[in-house]
Amino acid sequence: MCRVIVMGACPHDDHAQSSNWGIFNQHIWGDYNQHSQQVAEERRTLASQFSRVGNTQRFALRSDIMAARHESFISRVQAALQGFDISCEFLGPHQALQVAREATYRETAGSAWKPTLLGDRVMPRLPDDLDDPQPHPQGLLWPAIRDQIFNADAETKGGQLVTVGDYTYAPVDMTIGPEDPRPFSELSSVLGRKRLPWRSAMILEGGGRAAFGFKEAGAGFLAMFPGNSDIRRAFAALKLERQKNNHNSVRMRMTATTWAPVGAEAKLRRQASDLSQAIDAWGNSKTTRISGDPLEAAMGSVPALALGSTATSSLALVGDAFSMMPWARSASPWQRGSILFRKPDGSIWPYDPTGGGLRPSVVDIIVAPPGGGKSVLANTILLGLILSSAAISSHGTKLPYIGKLDIGPSSRGLIEMLRNALGPERQHEAVYVKMQAIPGFEVNVFDTQVGLEYPLPLERVFLQNFISLLATPLDGRPWEGMDHLVEDVIDEAYRLCTGVQGGTPKIYTPGIEPDVDAAITSLGISLPHHAGEDDPTWWRDVVDGFVNLREYRLAGFAQRHAVPVLQDLLIAARSPEIEKRYSKITLETGESLIDTFDRYIMNVIKNFPMLASPTRLDMGDARVIVLDLAEVAPSGSPAANRQTALMYMLGRHILARNFFLHPDYADDPHMPPSMRDYHLARFTEMYETTKRVDFDEWHRTEPAPQVDKQAVRDGREGRKHNVQLAFISQNHTDFSEDLYKISTARWVLKCGDQETADSLIRRFKLSDASAYVIRNALPGPGKNGAPFFVDMSAGEAKYEQLLVNVLGPIELWSFSTTPGDTALRSRLYKRIHFARALRMLATVFPSGTANSEIERRKSERMNVFGLATDEAFAGVLDELADEIVGGRGVAAGLYETLRAIDEQSELEFTTG
Repeated sequence: MCRVIVMGACPHDDHAQSSNWGIFNQHIWGDYNQHSQQVAEERRTLASQFSRVGNTQRFALRSDIMAARHESFISRVQAALQGFDISCEFLGPHQALQVAREATYRETAGSAWKPTLLGDRVMPRLPDDLDDPQPHPQGLLWPAIRDQIFNADAETKGGQLVTVGDYTYAPVDMTIGPEDPRPFSELSSVLGRKRLPWRSAMILEGGGRAAFGFKEAGAGFLAMFPGNSDIRRAFAALKLERQKNNHNSVRMRMTATTWAPVGAEAKLRRQASDLSQAIDAWGNSKTTRISGDPLEAAMGSVPALALGSTATSSLALVGDAFSMMPWARSASPWQRGSILFRKPDGSIWPYDPTGGGLRPSVVDIIVAPPGGGKSVLANTILLGLILSSAAISSHGTKLPYIGKLDIGPSSRGLIEMLRNALGPERQHEAVYVKMQAIPGFEVNVFDTQVGLEYPLPLERVFLQNFISLLATPLDGRPWEGMDHLVEDVIDEAYRLCTGVQGGTPKIYTPGIEPDVDAAITSLGISLPHHAGEDDPTWWRDVVDGFVNLREYRLAGFAQRHAVPVLQDLLIAARSPEIEKRYSKITLETGESLIDTFDRYIMNVIKNFPMLASPTRLDMGDARVIVLDLAEVAPSGSPAANRQTALMYMLGRHILARNFFLHPDYADDPHMPPSMRDYHLARFTEMYETTKRVDFDEWHRTEPAPQVDKQAVRDGREGRKHNVQLAFISQNHTDFSEDLYKISTARWVLKCGDQETADSLIRRFKLSDASAYVIRNALPGPGKNGAPFFVDMSAGEAKYEQLLVNVLGPIELWSFSTTPGDTALRSRLYKRIHFARALRMLATVFPSGTANSEIERRKSERMNVFGLATDEAFAGVLDELADEIVGGRGVAAGLYETLRAIDEQSELEFTTG
């Protein structure tokens, strides 16, 4: 925690007016004497109007003159900082006192305490020690600020430590400033790597030359002594800088403080020693841990509490002093967030995955080669979104809607953790589905919202892209006129499924949906019959019957059979109007456009029967869905790439079909009046809920421009529908230029070879400092976390930051995708509760993986017993699971460790 207090130079400094700092000082002080007299008179006049009020806040000390000058001062400071791209936030009186109190008593951090200040409502007090039965002014007015902040005694322990509240503090004063002023980041990075809690205050005051004038004269008078030659040269250098470069000098004092819980004095003294050594090494400064009054020294580093310091004043040029300030420290645009990344110096960088009002459009691009940590980072963001304010809405606390298209089980651990945390009653809200081309996984992209005969606008756009992809050659170049044909055929297919003249609505057949048949009988629904062969009943009649009884889920089951399927496109393409319009278009293959369309659609029906039947894959009320496409998304040949792109489009439909609903759609011309209120409530809830879709292994969609076109469309519409998107791939070239342009954050975890890094730097238009990070500071995941670079737009600024994704062992075990780790985790899940299993794994293998132990035991078994690899692997996993559950072998002492942790946590909770 750092506090920077900047003051203007002393008005009596003869050279103050001759420098830029002096001009700034002139604005602050100007005719200081005149104003000080006016303020004193103003206060006397105000104080004369009130009697003595006792121990209350001194409201008579307020001054309109000083308030006006203060407002002018902070406006000037803010403008100056913003001119250098320095983020600043001005705290109000209540916030400033909250910060001061939390710094003084760290155990109160995060409490709801709020000071009572002038103008706030205050309850009268009637102290018992007052003889006068009438309320005293002291009990009617606002209590003194000091009485509100300080609520515990302070106790000094020798000349170096002081206890305040539940913590003991050790201050360190800078006695001599650095020979070579260094940036603040060098000090903070050293202390950050040591995970050392600390805060500091650096005070700059005017009058530098005047304060040291006597010393300068004394050094000149005693020039005959050799020891004074260095001092004289220092003063001469300051004078030369003032004359040649217009640099002013100031008095600089710095105090730092570290702390530890009461009773941990030995640990605190080690921390104080580390703090002192770090400051000493910061440009070769000199420090002391003996300040005379440790309480005054410790309180001097508390923000807004006291403008004072026990440190020795140093004489420094303004430029040198300012270069030591924490101006260059990167700041997060968020004050708090459900994800806490770390900067390389160890400090926290909060990240709010909801955007927090600063990212109205969230379109993320995540880049890393295999093994770079991109899946763990993506899962971290998803978990953070689940734990964020996105779960709170006007409809109560619910999981946000999250969908992820994955290749492999990298997100299965996240789903398992969620399902176990939700409990048996809510496990259905988190689903992991391994997509397969077998019965039971049928998905009809022509499904509409319950009760509607036609798709909504954005649903129609998706259908056009999807069917266009089906009717596009493997080389990705669409046929001339095919997009127009697709649009008309889709409209005609829906029209033919209605009761209009010439239409052929789908006929209800009992036995297809047993639940629907049973409900018709149990609810006593009377179904109409239509003139024609055997007086048939339409599926649309069944839908209407359930809608009239408000059985919307059953109506949805019935509606799956009332909408078009792929085969209906063949009929629609041969309708008289379509043939009249497109039959004369002949392609270079010699076929007509309609014949070509028929050939492509029939091929899809033959090879992908899961796309040509009514929907059977039902996600129910799931809100977090991971769709694993590994078995249906091959790669290698053009045909395989086409199938993969097709599955990505289908997966997008399954996950995000309802994500782009808007309350305005309730007024759609095709919306039946009987469904308007129902859908208005649904659309409103969906619109107000935060939603996110992640697309992993995005490079697999490269051969299909329709997939990219749909992604770009979703990205542009996402902001209006509160939908976040993330695209994850191995190289930045996997993202089209259109997709790159709409992205609002680029996350890079590793960059492969130098050529790839240079290409990425040029495309992202990174600064020189960020380019250095890309080339040299992204080694990939390690024992200290996974470093990554983020280029993000938030608010009105652009952030380029090197961060580290540091997860605890429980999160690492939850997100692990290593086959050995996942197999061991699954074995433990089956035998004990998931939460306890994760705790055990985290305690036995705190690095988040057991891979090295598994490999060691496999090699040993193969060498000694000559077992096959699979047999050795299974035996090792069973053996490890037995040892962990039994608390023996590699897990010896596990239960004693867990018991000690529980006892310590209970003790901290009781005393806290």
